This record gives sequence, structure tokens and C-alpha cells, in this order.
Amino acid sequence: MASLLAGYISGSSVDLARVMERKGVIRLVSHHTYQSRDFSNLDSILQLHLRKSRAEFTVACFGVAGPVIGQTVSTTNLPWRITSAALVKNYGFRKVKLINDLVATAHGLSQLDPDRFFTINNGTDSADGNLGLIAAGTGLGEALIYTDGRQVYPYASEGGHGDFAPGNQLEVELWQYLYSELGQVEVEDVVSLRGLQNIFNFLVDTQGGTRGSWMDRADDPPAAIIETALAGQDQTASRALDMFIDCYASEAANLALKGMTLGGVYIGGIIAPRIISALGRGRFMRRFVKRGKMESVLASVPVRVIIEEKTGLQGAAVVGMTL
Repeated sequence: MASLLAGYISGSSVDLARVMERKGVIRLVSHHTYQSRDFSNLDSILQLHLRKSRAEFTVACFGVAGPVIGQTVSTTNLPWRITSAALVKNYGFRKVKLINDLVATAHGLSQLDPDRFFTINNGTDSADGNLGLIAAGTGLGEALIYTDGRQVYPYASEGGHGDFAPGNQLEVELWQYLYSELGQVEVEDVVSLRGLQNIFNFLVDTQGGTRGSWMDRADDPPAAIIETALAGQDQTASRALDMFIDCYASEAANLALKGMTLGGVYIGGIIAPRIISALGRGRFMRRFVKRGKMESVLASVPVRVIIEEKTGLQGAAVVGMTL
């Protein structure tokens, strides 16, 4: 069997691992995580990893946060340009395949045990219903998964860069606040780590919110907002997290309607597992279901949080096994 390198490249980190398979079970070994901010490009990480692993790989598959067009991708939240042709040439791979990071995550779902999900809404299971996948982290990723009842066919979307649609007057004012700074407001400007900080700043600058000393001391402001909000230690942080959850749920519902995801919506990314206690209190589903013509349809959609951090890496391994 070809020696396979699997990779997952997000806006904040790069995960690499050797893929082993036995009796249909895929295992990731020699797994290493590299912080993207410490490197100028993917080549620097690959060179270091290959020296450390002392392994020779013949094929590789990378899930990458960005639009993959013609086996080339310019990463959305990193100044990197990656091409499969250059990787083949520079590292002697027989074949390299680049796939969107959410497509990789979609392929990884089949590798997860039931305890790697947290259910927000049981809904009504539909064996042949399409699936939706949304993941907020450094950016906002979205994908749809068509199924014929036997196989799944994920396809990428750049829906996270669509226009942000306010759902109430306060969110209209948030849109105006961000528009005055950015000139355009994408969903990702609200539903992401950066988006959470944008919401907090909006509440401080325009809604009478306060900026506590804890925020000034924070090395990672979005993480500090989450931690402080969940602990109930600051009203502005709590309001920011509530607004974030509302906007996240609204975009997840938009994805569900556009894809008719009767099989379920899966929430990935690095934020959702951190705020599971808040997601499980009912606020997310109240906004997800909304009111109107599609309320009964949305109420029937299962909604689950992915709590396995390596799902995207496992999905890259699944695809790589077919090369």
C-alpha cells in the first residue's frame, strides 16, 4: 500500500499525520500540530515534519481552508498559495490531492463514533436526507453533503463569505457598525473568532457595554470573551456570546434551507465545542427554528456538534486512501 500523508490546514494550525489502515480501520500515527503563525508557508512546515517523521510518503491529501480550484488554493485566512503540482515536484509524491477543509470534515464524519457528537436537536432522522456542515473558527466554513441513501457526496461552499443578514434591530445596528468599518459585511465577519470580538466591540462602542480589565489583559480576546461569558463574570461578554449564538444559528438555518438538509446539520470548528454548555440551553434552536413558513421543517432537522478535533484530518485520510 502507498505510504499516505494526511494534512489539515486551517486558518490557525496545520495538522499532519501518517495514515495506517488495517481491516478497514484507518489510524493516524505520528500526528503533529504546527501553529501557522510560526511559519511563513506550508513548505516550511512540511520540511520540518518530514525531517522529524523520517518517513517517505508516496501520496498525500490535504484539507485546506479555502476555495480549491484546479488543485490550487489561496488560503482564506493565511497568505499562502498551495498547488498540488508544486508539492509533487518539490517532495517527490506520486500524487497529491487538495480538498476543501469542510469537504475533508464531511468525509471524516463516517469515522466518528456516536460519542464524538453532542446532540442539540434530535429532530427526525432521515436516512436519505442531505446533510449540512457549518464550522466557525478562524473563519466560517460551510459545505453540503448530498446522499443517495448509500453513499455521501460532499461538495464545497464558500457560503461563509456571503452577506450577513441581520435578524433583528440590534443586528441591523451591528451590520451598520461593521459596514462603516469594512464597506461590506460577510457572515464570517460575525460568525467566527474575529466575529465574536467584533460583536463585543460593537456592544462596547454603541450599546453601553463595558470593557473590563480582563479584556485588556487578554492575549487571546475571543477566548477570553468565551471564558468570561460562560463563567457569568461580565454582562457585556455574556451579551456578545448570546448575539454570536443567535447569528450562528441563523446562518446554520439558512444552510439547512438552501440544502434541504433533512438528514441533519453538523456544527464543526473550534468554537462550538468550547461553548457546548451554552448551545445546549435552547437559545441556538430557538433561533434556528425561527418563525414562519419553514418552522416545522427546521424543527425536524437533527442538529449535532462535532467534538472530535481530528475529524478533518481523518477525512483527508479517507480521501487519500482512494488515491
